[in-house]
Amino acid sequence: MRIGVLASGGGTNLQSIIDACSCGRISGEVALVISNNSSAPALERARKAGISTLHASSATHPDPAGLDGAILEALKGLRVDIVALAGYMKKVGSATLRTNRNRMLNIHPALLPDFGGRGMYGMAVHRAVLASGVSVTGPTVHLVGTEYDTGPILAQEEVPVLEDDTPDSLQQRVLEAEHRIYPDTIEAFGQGVIAVYPDDTVIRPLCITGEFDEAGRMLASDRESLRQIGAAGGVVFGAFADSRMLGCAAAAPSESEEDVWKLRGMAVSSTDRRPDLDSMMFDHVRKAVSNRSGGRVLLSPGAS
Repeated sequence: MRIGVLASGGGTNLQSIIDACSCGRISGEVALVISNNSSAPALERARKAGISTLHASSATHPDPAGLDGAILEALKGLRVDIVALAGYMKKVGSATLRTNRNRMLNIHPALLPDFGGRGMYGMAVHRAVLASGVSVTGPTVHLVGTEYDTGPILAQEEVPVLEDDTPDSLQQRVLEAEHRIYPDTIEAFGQGVIAVYPDDTVIRPLCITGEFDEAGRMLASDRESLRQIGAAGGVVFGAFADSRMLGCAAAAPSESEEDVWKLRGMAVSSTDRRPDLDSMMFDHVRKAVSNRSGGRVLLSPGAS
């Protein structure tokens, strides 16, 4: 997997991706770093790691179409498979976005769809979170859409908002979560554990409290048991469209049979009944189990 990174600033998320590639946490390499800021520390991080760099901005390409084309050609020239935005402060051009549809990821420092959109970046996000009084925030990794902070959500991690938090302290804790979630999501996306279908349906592991709550209601089972399955090394997947859950499936190791996992439940929303969704979810559960342990998944009597 060859990764192209677009960054405008310090590049700490870029560094987390570089480090993850170096230690094998990501099965790939950063092939190219592009910045619209010629003095961005992100470019220096890339050079130190021996990674190709490109400064492309209105200073180098005054015509927006020319800038878009230069970025696209650079990504193509180095055979980039996945593009990751890491603090990139420019809107991606239409040709680059169209060519890399469903292959371009971004990380945002709040739980989208809240606290997103034009002007919502950096400290502005954390100030807005604190002003709102919410008790939980955290980063979101999503596919890049045509508007700011839109596109299917791939992963989120909850970060509690503390009573004595300032924008600076909250930013630091969210940034630590970003450095965990972004490399893991890139790897999961690259390996097909997280998948996006042509109709923008996303199937991915469940990871935050609200998702387990929704899955529990859908399965008419104890949502806490789903959290326990995940915490114990089981797998819990959800299918989403426009951030709305369409279905879910869970599997856990058998207590009596070695290398056998039992499907603990599978359900599709009655309002979104699709004949292909059950098989799509089951395929992802089976693939995750095989990747993790080499085990096989059996339908249990209670599965639906």
